[in-house]
Amino acid sequence: MRKIFLIACLLAVLCSKNILHAAENAELPDKAKLAANRMRFDSNTGDFIADGNVTITAGDFKVVAPVGTGNVEKQIINFSKGISASGKWLGDKINLKSGNVSISFSGIPTCKFNNGVSGSYGTIKLEADKLTISGAGGFDKKPKNNDNQTKFWLTNVKKLEDLSRGMTFTAGAVEGVLKGGELHSMTAKNGVHLKGKPKNQKQAVTLRGDSALYSFARGSIVVSGHVVATQGGRTLKSDSIVYFPDQNRVEALGGITRKRGKKNQTGQAEITIDLRREREN
Repeated sequence: MRKIFLIACLLAVLCSKNILHAAENAELPDKAKLAANRMRFDSNTGDFIADGNVTITAGDFKVVAPVGTGNVEKQIINFSKGISASGKWLGDKINLKSGNVSISFSGIPTCKFNNGVSGSYGTIKLEADKLTISGAGGFDKKPKNNDNQTKFWLTNVKKLEDLSRGMTFTAGAVEGVLKGGELHSMTAKNGVHLKGKPKNQKQAVTLRGDSALYSFARGSIVVSGHVVATQGGRTLKSDSIVYFPDQNRVEALGGITRKRGKKNQTGQAEITIDLRREREN
């Protein structure tokens, strides 16, 4: 697949050196395609520049941008000045907009969104400064051993909403795995804010902490480090709290030992109930 894309780039410019073409359009039977209004290619270095309605399609994945540059030998392409990515990545629906996108076809296919990214990917909606997605198997081929999963990394996450369980996160950094289009596992750190989904018309639980670990299989999120959980007039503080999104329920992990200097200290969970707010509810 990667080689096919590179061959398509070569055919698109007819192996010409530093010649500008109009309305370039190269296509091969396996759906790899690079098209632009104008294209320049250097056969010595492998560098190419595409300008005007630049489009790359690989299987069901498509990126559209005003400008594209890349290198055939290094198997990379960069898009700038406002990009839209749509279709599917490893079978997961994707609809994203970004200021800059870099795609590498060398080794495991990897796509990096920089200068702000927003939209939807699988069952998550997101808004962040940066997003990297990487998955084995290519674009229009089935992954080996039926391992249909994609890894992703987010930086300065302003919003990450898991539509399957109705949770919304903000965090400094997130690393996770999508499996079959759903959020399978995730680690969030550098300041986490989580808002759960209300259940049976009750108020949603919100949690703040230093980090969080989510597991779809266990159906729980462990929030650690200076954790504060609130719901209505209740406030629960602990070193670590487990949140169960399907039940909109939290549990504090007591008896946590922390080492400060040469002494060990055991943390305690504290709960505060605002009686006035409880009466109002």
